[in-house]
Amino acid sequence: MRKIAKRLFTSLYNTVGFINYILATILAYTTPYFITYLISNSLSRLWHMSGHNVLVIKRNISKVTGLSIDDPKTDYLSKRIFMEFGKNTVDFLKNGIIPLKNFKKMIDIEGTENLSKSLEKGKGVVIFSAHIGNSEWGAARVGTEGFRLWGVGLYRNNKLLDNYFERNRKTKNINTLYANKIIGVFRLLKNNCIVAVPSDWDPFNTAKVYDFFGHKARIPSGALQIAITSGADLIPSFIHRDGKYHHKLMILPPIEIERNGPKEELVEKNMKKVIEVLEKFIKENISQWVLFHNIWVESDGT
Repeated sequence: MRKIAKRLFTSLYNTVGFINYILATILAYTTPYFITYLISNSLSRLWHMSGHNVLVIKRNISKVTGLSIDDPKTDYLSKRIFMEFGKNTVDFLKNGIIPLKNFKKMIDIEGTENLSKSLEKGKGVVIFSAHIGNSEWGAARVGTEGFRLWGVGLYRNNKLLDNYFERNRKTKNINTLYANKIIGVFRLLKNNCIVAVPSDWDPFNTAKVYDFFGHKARIPSGALQIAITSGADLIPSFIHRDGKYHHKLMILPPIEIERNGPKEELVEKNMKKVIEVLEKFIKENISQWVLFHNIWVESDGT
């Protein structure tokens, strides 16, 4: 009886979650951009005022900047991050009604030649990035240039919602590869596709601990290990908002990976290079680091 009740509750919960996204999409479709942003800004402020997730964001800011969690600037930056997340959500919801021509104009892209050159090797490309700016749109902008791209996404165990996210991403040429089925990545790389992997958060909380901004944090090495095993180039790529309705996407040259030696040693050596890049772009864009998860091993008593 309990199992039946649990299944019914899960089904109801999943359906409600899906309906909420559909209603939000309808709202995004039927309101002008500035109105939708106004609504999202108001909701983001209320969310911040509620205190939910605020400590996690402030801790992230504190670790990166060295500011105290109670510093007024930390509070200001945390509000900016909540507002940024709200705008990113609006952008994602509007995916289906933004013409491709307009979409490309909204995101300047730099460094596509780095992808093209790496793909000439025939082993695919692994992109690593972080939750900076509208990372969904960063992947989408690559896809709209004609590259075959698969983004690693979080499996929600909600068929309705998972299908919604897949369809939404496909409107801008992104295919979805779920993190719990990552083994399929090697087939994609063998077919010379691009796989984009967020590398600042491990949803399974099994990542190894590394030094990150002078603190201990769990940083996933999945993108690196995939690149080492497959022989694919590992390319950093980051997007940030540089105007209310405008973004800039940078695709950097591939990381020079050491590929010879014991696997554990290779991962350790190369992760230092990956972390150095992550730290640089996160610090430069701290007000757009929309990571609502605690990655830190120690919390400094907070």
